[in-house]
Amino acid sequence: MIRTAALLCIHNEANRLGWWIAHHVAAGFSALLVCDDHSTDGSQDILAQAARNYDIRLLATDQREPDRLQRQHDALTRMIRQEGQHFDWVIHLAVDEYFSPASGSVPAFFTEMQTRMGTEAFLQATHIPVSWCITGLGAWSQHPLDGQTPHPRAIFLTHASEKLPEHRITRDFFRPACQQTPPDPFAHIDTPPDWSSARILHDAASSSHTPQTRRHFDRNDLLFQKGQALIPQTLDVGAHLLQGLILGACYAIQNGQVTPPSATPAPVTKDHTFSRFHLHRGQDQLVLDKTSRTIGFRPAETVHTDDNLSPLCLIRLNDTDSKPTSCAWLHAEQPAPLPYLPAYAADSTYFTTLLDCLPLHLEDDEGTDTVKLTLKPTGMALPDEGPLRLVSIDTPQSSRPDPMESALHHFTMHGFGAAGLHEAIKRSSWLSPSVIGALYAQLPVEDARTLFTPLLHQLFHHWKR
Repeated sequence: MIRTAALLCIHNEANRLGWWIAHHVAAGFSALLVCDDHSTDGSQDILAQAARNYDIRLLATDQREPDRLQRQHDALTRMIRQEGQHFDWVIHLAVDEYFSPASGSVPAFFTEMQTRMGTEAFLQATHIPVSWCITGLGAWSQHPLDGQTPHPRAIFLTHASEKLPEHRITRDFFRPACQQTPPDPFAHIDTPPDWSSARILHDAASSSHTPQTRRHFDRNDLLFQKGQALIPQTLDVGAHLLQGLILGACYAIQNGQVTPPSATPAPVTKDHTFSRFHLHRGQDQLVLDKTSRTIGFRPAETVHTDDNLSPLCLIRLNDTDSKPTSCAWLHAEQPAPLPYLPAYAADSTYFTTLLDCLPLHLEDDEGTDTVKLTLKPTGMALPDEGPLRLVSIDTPQSSRPDPMESALHHFTMHGFGAAGLHEAIKRSSWLSPSVIGALYAQLPVEDARTLFTPLLHQLFHHWKR
């Protein structure tokens, strides 16, 4: 079996790194080789968490070298020499470059290459060039791109024509047994691009630092939807990565590595009350379609007769007088084969929303029996088609309790705030990263700052709207 690796060097790429890792894990690389140039924005937390679940090998640059480009080149070379012996093929990429094989995966790409070249020529080959494909901004041309965005492969669907000179730049798969430095991307500059087997989707416009370069690279000549092929698998990997980051922060609390947010002892118990509802619009009910991995409305009378549909349940927090608050959470009532609740289409799915319990702000529509919902922390309407009607779920005392409501009770029993959540995590013998993340998203910004890592605070509370 052919062993492959993608090679990357980064500095402060926390907003993009999770998507890059998830995409290339989903693509089927045997391993990812990542050099970190002493990031300070939480990128190291993402790398460390990813390395707990996938074969990701890490190396730090040598800060004694003052020249940034030379320092990063030296680190890449050192990584190749250190790890190259374990791989048949390696490709060097940047964090805004995504390998996109026409055949759907890295193993299938190499099977195709061997068939196309012939076995003997393939075994003798030392390089396989893959051409750049410069993607445009499309509908995102007016959006801020220096913060969090949905998966780039879900939003950048257009690219420049083959005539663009930059498309002659390549990223080469190379045999590390034959070469121990990153290949020259200009080595094939006289050869027209060949996208028949694969391409490097290069988000040059979104990563441009000046308006001039952004305008140059913002080319939207052709539509390329095949770049979305790996999105379902990517979102699954991303969900495991996000929830792993939350678990890691919880373990730090349990191991005494985090100072409690407040010197005031948290109360022993605090009995919050919750109300449960289904969501209706007219005669239709909001459900999760497990097959299509989407949420939508279905006739209420048919929902419980279709095993592929799971009603969505909204849990609303009440205050001490059982008066409803604006805090609510959404989850699928029945178990679904997904690590997150797909509240939106992929082009509206942010990394922070990859939880199976989603935090909501609920606003009662004055003068009506309907409500409006927005998803925290994005501020996006959910769903985006207007107000909803809450239909109370009557739960007999003898029925099985809602496990999500039980989890919310458990992690708010010491108070609904950073100090109370810290205490609940510290004392808990089990952890639910989605529920904890969904509670964390509801905390006030400054209160939340005292609980988890700066990275999680940035992901959940630093939003440009």
